[in-house]
Amino acid sequence: MDQKLVVVEKKDQRLYDIAEKLTKHIHDVVIEYKVTEEEWISAIEFLTEVGVKNEYILLSDVMGVSVLVNDLAHHHDHEEHVTDHNVEGPLYRANAPLVKTPAQLCTDEAILNSEQPYVMVGQVLSVDGNPIPNAIVDVWQADEKGDYENEDPNQPEYNLRARIETDAKGRYEFKSVLPGGYEIGKGGPTGKFLNRIGRHAWRPAHIHFKIVAENFNELTTMVFIPNDPWIDSDAIGAVKDSLILDLKQVDSVSEQQKYGFNKAFSITEYNFKLIPEVN
Repeated sequence: MDQKLVVVEKKDQRLYDIAEKLTKHIHDVVIEYKVTEEEWISAIEFLTEVGVKNEYILLSDVMGVSVLVNDLAHHHDHEEHVTDHNVEGPLYRANAPLVKTPAQLCTDEAILNSEQPYVMVGQVLSVDGNPIPNAIVDVWQADEKGDYENEDPNQPEYNLRARIETDAKGRYEFKSVLPGGYEIGKGGPTGKFLNRIGRHAWRPAHIHFKIVAENFNELTTMVFIPNDPWIDSDAIGAVKDSLILDLKQVDSVSEQQKYGFNKAFSITEYNFKLIPEVN
């Protein structure tokens, strides 16, 4: 017998409608698959562990909910031809060092000892193409092994993170190392869940950005390193064609010296387009 949620006090109608629909879908699944008491208790224990390990954002990501909600929230922006938004992810840290352009995300030693250094340059622009001076390009990424600074005790504080202020022409530039792809939820309940259902937990190599400028809507996104083995099957489904970088290999000794390198490096140019705030 279908049962309705009983509300005895003033209610939030939208929340009530969502809760009622969600409850119905859960009941439908329980009935269709004849979920046992042991299976249901196991599901509750799993969700409890997700909370203890602080993995609810991660679980939302791998279920595709984070990207779906993000796309719905910003679909009007996409129609304005601004840079595609993307999810922030669980590893952002506020208050990274504030620096002027050109910047560097890690030590000289890390860059020179890396398999391949890279340089990223571009502008922050309004949708009409005008440069936005003094915008803040908040960037964070994993190292070559796919580890973020706040996951790896061997990395320096705020390694591979910076807030870069654009110049008078809206330009930014930074040197770094190419990030590696990585397996999410290593050893945690979300990773174990993916393994149980036969899904891989790999994310393609990417770099996160949060762009902030006065009188413009904030942009949170990530860009992807091309030819990564997981770029066509990202565990959270966040890859968009417009966010895949075009990397160019630089073998010229004079160009290497210009950027302070003694080996070949990669360079890419990527412009971020913002939409003005609506008063």
